[in-house]
Amino acid sequence: MDALFDSDEVFIAKPRPSIPVPAERARLRAAFELNAWQVADACGITEETLLAWEQGTSSPLGDEAATYGYLLDTLQARLTGKAQQWPVPTLLPDWAALGRLKLELPSSADGEEPCRRCHEPTTQRVGGRPQHLGTRCPAPGSQRPPAPVVSAVVPQQPAPAAPFSAPHAAQQGPPARYLRYPAARGRHYSDGPLAVLEADGTGLLAHLADGRVRLCPVRDLPGLLEWTLRAPLGAAPIRAEGLPSGPLLVLTPTALTRLGLPTAAPAQAQRHPRSDHVLLHQLRTVGWQSDDQGLGPWMRLHPSAGDPACESVHLAVTAWGALHHDAWQLPDDLSPAQLALVMGQYAHLVRTPTGEPGACGHRLMSDLRPPEHRHAVTRALLARGVPSALTARTDPAPCDAPTGHRSAGEDTLADIDIDWWRLPTPEEASYPHVVCFAVNLHHFADSNNIRVSDVPARHVYHPDFDPKIPGSWLVDLSGTDPNPHLPPAFASSGLAWHTTPALAYATMRGIRPQPVQAWLRPGKTNPYFDPWYKHVRLARLAVLERLGLTKDPDTPGLLAALRDLPRADCGQRALLNVIDATAQDAFTAMAQPPTHPDQALLTTWPTPDDPTWRPDLRAAVTANARANVHRKLSRTARDGHFPLAVADGHLLYATRSPDLTEITEAPNCDFRIGLSPGQIRPVAVRPMHWYQAQCTDNANAARALKNSCAAW
Repeated sequence: MDALFDSDEVFIAKPRPSIPVPAERARLRAAFELNAWQVADACGITEETLLAWEQGTSSPLGDEAATYGYLLDTLQARLTGKAQQWPVPTLLPDWAALGRLKLELPSSADGEEPCRRCHEPTTQRVGGRPQHLGTRCPAPGSQRPPAPVVSAVVPQQPAPAAPFSAPHAAQQGPPARYLRYPAARGRHYSDGPLAVLEADGTGLLAHLADGRVRLCPVRDLPGLLEWTLRAPLGAAPIRAEGLPSGPLLVLTPTALTRLGLPTAAPAQAQRHPRSDHVLLHQLRTVGWQSDDQGLGPWMRLHPSAGDPACESVHLAVTAWGALHHDAWQLPDDLSPAQLALVMGQYAHLVRTPTGEPGACGHRLMSDLRPPEHRHAVTRALLARGVPSALTARTDPAPCDAPTGHRSAGEDTLADIDIDWWRLPTPEEASYPHVVCFAVNLHHFADSNNIRVSDVPARHVYHPDFDPKIPGSWLVDLSGTDPNPHLPPAFASSGLAWHTTPALAYATMRGIRPQPVQAWLRPGKTNPYFDPWYKHVRLARLAVLERLGLTKDPDTPGLLAALRDLPRADCGQRALLNVIDATAQDAFTAMAQPPTHPDQALLTTWPTPDDPTWRPDLRAAVTANARANVHRKLSRTARDGHFPLAVADGHLLYATRSPDLTEITEAPNCDFRIGLSPGQIRPVAVRPMHWYQAQCTDNANAARALKNSCAAW
């Protein structure tokens, strides 16, 4: 690639031509033997985005389109000797990402500024912006590379057409040995889904989920991977139509030391899947790599020429924050054997853990409604899939898109959880107590009734409301006069965007909505969450039974059992909290922004390449949960019991006694004490003067209790 940028004939600004068709984009990259990640790095995008552009499933837009078109025109000019005269974009490509250069197009500056990728100081510039050259930033504290020599570029006339040899990108040498992933048909799982590794005086010990211990005579990560692939570790698919789950290895601090890996989590720049971190260096010796998420407490490793979806080994590094200091919040004092037992029970009841609980819950949705899957390289059919799976990656409607997404509009959905409080009446102020109770799995409850469609949203004007059509509607739902002692049924005033469950609740309250616009997903629908809901609910009931909480106890017995819960087995209590987080946080994962390093610093980001990334479904679940809570509040108010404060699924009432049965045993009360999703459990009792002090501080007391009290 030494002569690729020798001339300036392609940099003459003219009216912008069109970007080549998708097939031509891929052909140009292949002609220069460039990897997808090299071109993606050069344009400041992800590999998924680049491949989508080359396959024609999405189109380049904005500044990224200008940079990409400029790069393609440069490649075309070097092949043909004829420039299409693409105008110079605002942000030049990072030419160093494409390999060796004879002429330094990036510039340098006299002063240092923070690199836009790693935030370490640099004098180097790419497209006029501070950035280290190439695909990697130096590790913090290491010697920074010298500034490039900037050569003066003399404009030249376009050269006559002449044949040019395709340059070769700089490639790493081949690995010393390749570690192949065994075929799924020949794998057995008699050792269970996971192993917790610790080191003793003789070497590594692998604690299995069933209590057995196996010797693991390895001293580095490649050896550990080879041992793992020979061992019968892993899990069969939850449904026969889906994919099996790769084995999980939990690395304790002593195991890290034994394997020669650092016990401190990598810095942000080193988390990139193409960094020079020692873990990645060891992987490359056997032809393996991490996935696009890079390094972190939870990782997925796979052969570089394999399919990450079905040929992977998962790592959880406890010293880097997995399990004890993330959303799992498992006790620090669990031994490796206890940790393997708890993780194995989660794998048996839910699925093999491969990330935080919300990510596991999100993944479980597609495990139970798996799509068809073909091997990424061989194209062999590995999973038949089911008809009700989500298969199409669809962009969200502007009103559905979360902040930061490229499609996000000025008006967003108004459907949010209730966050409301009021001053007590004089009569309520005379009551001595304030009781707080919480709805079990506030968002999870009744989510199995949400109807889901797998088609893109379609914009329509003045539609008639149909509760069977999923979508978002621009409508005024502020026509009713709310009771001042109840929170508003809808979090909006005037025209606002609401999801179908919110309008369905409005019709139940006697409102006839007249939408002005809508983004609708007509077509065949199904209760997508139903099998997921049943699976998680049964897992939760199994753990509750182990804790001595039977399914249908009488109220006094249940309240007594809940009071004794803090003294129950700590591992099972932690498992209960994790399953609750799996249910609740899975909806958050449906609208999460991208986390992999290539997109971490983007101001606007595209739709992730995942059909189950659906912010519209998260909004529908939120609206449904709000409607359920408000309906029960309204019915309970018929007995004269009005809430003082509401925060998500936590509610406060003024009472004469420190017993919530004063509320729940009223004739019209719709709240029931119990263990099932949607039923309630006691949280705390506070004196009335405490609540009045919270009001003086202009604070929602329900949220204060929600944030300060343990879930169970």
